Amino acid sequence: MDLNERELLQQKYSDVSRKLELANTQLEAANKKLKEYEEKAAKAEKASEMKSLFLANMSHEIRTPLNAIEGFSRVMVETDSQEERMQYMEIIESNNSRLLSLVNEILDLSRVESGEIVIKNTSTDLNYLMSGIKQLFKFRCPETVSLVWDKPALPAMMNTDENRLTQVFSNLISNALKHTPKGSITYGYEIFNDTQEIKFYVKDTGSGIDPKFIEHIFDAYASKDAEQQRGYGLGLALCRIIVEKMGGHIEVSSQLGEGSTFTFTLPFTGTVGGILVTNRTNTNMRTLRVTTPSEMHAMKTVLVAEDEESNFELVRIVLQKRYNLLRAHNGIEAVTMNEEEHPDLILMDIRMPEMDGLDAIRIIKEVNNKVPVIALSAYAFPENIREAKAAGCDEFMAKPFKVEDLIEVINRYIGS
Repeated sequence: MDLNERELLQQKYSDVSRKLELANTQLEAANKKLKEYEEKAAKAEKASEMKSLFLANMSHEIRTPLNAIEGFSRVMVETDSQEERMQYMEIIESNNSRLLSLVNEILDLSRVESGEIVIKNTSTDLNYLMSGIKQLFKFRCPETVSLVWDKPALPAMMNTDENRLTQVFSNLISNALKHTPKGSITYGYEIFNDTQEIKFYVKDTGSGIDPKFIEHIFDAYASKDAEQQRGYGLGLALCRIIVEKMGGHIEVSSQLGEGSTFTFTLPFTGTVGGILVTNRTNTNMRTLRVTTPSEMHAMKTVLVAEDEESNFELVRIVLQKRYNLLRAHNGIEAVTMNEEEHPDLILMDIRMPEMDGLDAIRIIKEVNNKVPVIALSAYAFPENIREAKAAGCDEFMAKPFKVEDLIEVINRYIGS
């Protein structure tokens, strides 16, 4: 073999080596991509399974309180005992709260996944909030489980989102109830780090959590409860997102067979100790009764614009002994009756036939800007509230609303 042939052969060998090296690199990249696709496919399949379980459990969670509401509503009508009626009413109220909480969590998860969760901080009496949580679970704890509030020596006022804080506690206690057939659930708070931080906690004596699952317990749709059909598997995920949005972090410690402790820590701004002034009453249900009906001519007039009969009937029953009520079935009637009757206040549904509430509010405010208008709507996202305020409404109340809250709002504008 002469020199030229050897050089040619070496050149070919070098070319083949480069091509082989390139092929190996491409193969390695392809294998890496394949592995990524397989992992994504596995995750997608797992997510699909968990969402199917989520929907199945959701059906159960919605139907359960609805069954109690429907059943006890019927039974309450049939009984003549006032004591039994109050007992049934408390059961219905408890299941109403449970159902509303579930609906709110579903909507929250949808908004969280699209990045639309909003934190609204106000001065919050933490002891009042903790006591309210006790009332919230009054009829949800079985006799074998005691719910204990660790009341601190000094009360605290905190600048925080009261509704979101209540939601986190509600989810954590609900989760504890699913795993604590008997024993106790203890909750409370403590301020530490020279009052710079506050730690909230929920501790149960239940079954505990498998260490292999703890790292995934705050993942959406990855709840072990959903796999076992013991819950709807999104409460803990919402807790993590809310707490992090509020500038804190959440964690859990647990021992199988001994129970679990969930803690979440937030920055603290507020006051500790001193005299706390509040005009709220710490009762589970405020009375709606009027002892002596006023004379009709002395009553203030309230125009109720509402197309749904059941919704108007509720308002009528609550307000008829306090105010002279007028009824409009749509926005056009509301505008006309406002000009003819000159009501002292208007309750305005937003979605109505003929003319919706927003257009009616705009026209009414052009005619008489001084008449208070309270918008009542089941469309209660922030953008809906902004639209109503932009149209001219003075107050916005989301449906379903507490009737005692409606009474307080009306009383604030025109008295009782």
